[in-house]
Amino acid sequence: MADRDDDKQKASPVTVVAAAEPEPASGWQWLTDQSGWDAFSAQARAAGEMAIDTEFVRRRTYHAQLGLVQLAAAGQVWLLDPLTQDRRAELGGLLADPALRKWIHAGGEDIEVLARWTGARPQQLLDTQIAAQLCGTGGQIGYQRLVAEQLSVTLSKGEQQSDWLRRPLTPQQCRYAADDVRYLLPLAQRLLEQVDQRQRREWLIEDCERQVERVLAPVPAWMHLSERNAGQYPPAVQHRMNQLLHWRQVEAERRDKPRSWILPNGSVVALAFAGTDDRAAVIRALQEAGRHDPQRDADRMLELLASFGPVPADFPLAGASLEGAEKGQLTLLRKDLEALAQANDLAPEFIATRVTLEARVRTGQWPDSLGRWRLQLLEGIGEKTP
Repeated sequence: MADRDDDKQKASPVTVVAAAEPEPASGWQWLTDQSGWDAFSAQARAAGEMAIDTEFVRRRTYHAQLGLVQLAAAGQVWLLDPLTQDRRAELGGLLADPALRKWIHAGGEDIEVLARWTGARPQQLLDTQIAAQLCGTGGQIGYQRLVAEQLSVTLSKGEQQSDWLRRPLTPQQCRYAADDVRYLLPLAQRLLEQVDQRQRREWLIEDCERQVERVLAPVPAWMHLSERNAGQYPPAVQHRMNQLLHWRQVEAERRDKPRSWILPNGSVVALAFAGTDDRAAVIRALQEAGRHDPQRDADRMLELLASFGPVPADFPLAGASLEGAEKGQLTLLRKDLEALAQANDLAPEFIATRVTLEARVRTGQWPDSLGRWRLQLLEGIGEKTP
C-alpha cells in the first residue's frame, strides 16, 4: 500500500542487512514455516476472501523491490518476509484463484510487485479505493482517511517512508504494516454494502479487472509523452519521440533502472527534433541528460534514430490542441459531464478525464477504452454540442 494519505509514494534508500526477526508480536504473526502458511491458506479459503498489501522500495531501480507482504483473513493478520521466506508459488496460487476474493487498496503498484514476484495474474482482486469512488467519495481517497471516515479508526503515518529492506524490521514498522491489512476487510465489507445499495457491483468488478489489465499490459507499440504541445509537433518528430520512448521503456526494464536515468523526457524531445541531421544537437541533448561521454554516445544515438525509419501509415498522431469551435464543444461537454456526475454521485474525472473529453470532441465518439458501464452512462452526452 502507498502513502496512507496521498497513496503511491514508497521510495526509500535500499539497504539489505540481515533476515527479519520472526518474533511474534501482539496483533500479528509471522509466516515462517509451512504449517503457518497452511493455516493461513485454510482460513482464507474457508472465509472466501482475504486482504493483501505490500511494502516495497523503488528509487534506484525500475522494478520495485519487495520488502514485506501483509495478509489478513478471518480477523487475523500475518506478515510474510519475502527476503527470508520464498512463498511466491503458494501466494501466486491464492492470487490466481478465481474462487477466492482478494481485497487491496490503491493497488496499482502492489499488483505490479506481486505479479512480478509470484508470476501470477491476480483474479477476483477488488480495490477499496475504486469501491469508495463508486460510493461518491470523490477522487482517489487515501487509506488512512477512508478508514477514519468509514470505521472511525485513526491510523499512524509514521513509518510510510521506512526502509523496508533493512533488517530487522522494528516493532513500529510491523505494527504500521499490519494495520494496512487489519482494517481492510472490515472496510471492504462496509464499502461493498454501499456499492450493492447503489447496484454497482458489476461496475466495481469491471473497473478492478481493467486495473489489473492496465498494470500488467505489455509495452504499447505507440507511446506519447503527456504534454499538451505534442500534437503540434511534425509527424516525423512525433514518430521519433514514440520510438525513443519505446526504446527507453525496454532499456529501463532490461537494465532495471528508472526511465529518467536512461533518458529524461526533455532529452527525448530534443533528440526527436534533432533527428539524424544535427549531430551537434544530439550531443547537446546527451550532455543535458548527464552522459559522461556524449561524443561517443552521439554515434550510437544517431544509429538508433536512423533505425526508426519513416513514419508508418498507421502511426497515430497525438491530437493537436483544440481550437475555436472545438473549445466551445469541450466547455459544453464538461458541463454535461458535471451534471451527469452530480446526478450519479460520482466525481466527473472518475467517469471521464479531460484527455477523454478532448478525444470525444475530435472524433465525435467515446473511446472503447472507457469500458462498458461508462459508455452506457455517457450515452447521449455530447450529442447536442455544436
